[in-house]
Amino acid sequence: MSFEPYPLLNPADAVLDREPGTPGGADTGHLRQVRYWATKPSVILLSVLVIVAIFAPLIAPYSPVTPNLAIKLMPPSGQHWFGTDALGMDVFSRVVYAARIDLTVAVVSVIIGIIIGAPLGALAAYSGSWLDVVLARLAEVLQAFPVLLFAMLVLTAVGNNLVTLTILLGILNVPVYLKMVRSVALPLRDAEFVQAARISGHRPTSLMFKHILPNTLVPIFAQFSISAAFAVQLIAGLSFVGLGVRVPTPEWGSMIQEGANYMVFGQWWPSVFPGLALFVAAFALTNLGHNIRQSALGE
Repeated sequence: MSFEPYPLLNPADAVLDREPGTPGGADTGHLRQVRYWATKPSVILLSVLVIVAIFAPLIAPYSPVTPNLAIKLMPPSGQHWFGTDALGMDVFSRVVYAARIDLTVAVVSVIIGIIIGAPLGALAAYSGSWLDVVLARLAEVLQAFPVLLFAMLVLTAVGNNLVTLTILLGILNVPVYLKMVRSVALPLRDAEFVQAARISGHRPTSLMFKHILPNTLVPIFAQFSISAAFAVQLIAGLSFVGLGVRVPTPEWGSMIQEGANYMVFGQWWPSVFPGLALFVAAFALTNLGHNIRQSALGE
């Protein structure tokens, strides 16, 4: 995967966002940016999902894990908006609570990948020695394995729970950010402001964390939501095959798998509604990453 160069964050290159002759132009620019992002469909959809995840206990009308066989497989109605599943659990409540679990695991796993991968990428680029070669080869070896099969192998051997799943997804994100930060940081090693900082007596760790890593934030932010979208899909895929989030914990992938057996009988709602929620989350996160990238590059 190749990455186009992003604008540097060198403080000397900062330009005040002000129109000629307009007092308070910087504030106007900030408001314009807020209005620009507030109208993006991906931002609106993602904001709704985050609100739903945070306030799930207030939004869900029923318990997401309490079965009631007397009302199993009821179609959508005024009482159960998304119907009920094979155990009589309210599908709407489970979809709402699943947003909390899926988004939390996805975001935390990506943060783990950034915390580990970004400094390693900056270190590889700055060192330019055997360490660069070793880290690059290790990243390529890890990425050579099919992601789903590798995750299935690890979860089968270690056991599937939320902590293990989160750490596993974080490890899978490490090579992505290692290689991305390395590709962005390589040309910065000889940049004038880095050379000036080196001459002024900054240590290598200071150069990496104060001058090189800050200039990789834009691509990291752009990749963050895309990685989170991939993590959400991978969580659902693993849960679909029984190796992700355990039932009855609400999770979109396991809900799709449980309801798939009943679609041939015309009972579509246990699978369709969590599938739509998964699609909306993946679309919003992926589209947000592309929007950030386009905004950074001025496209």
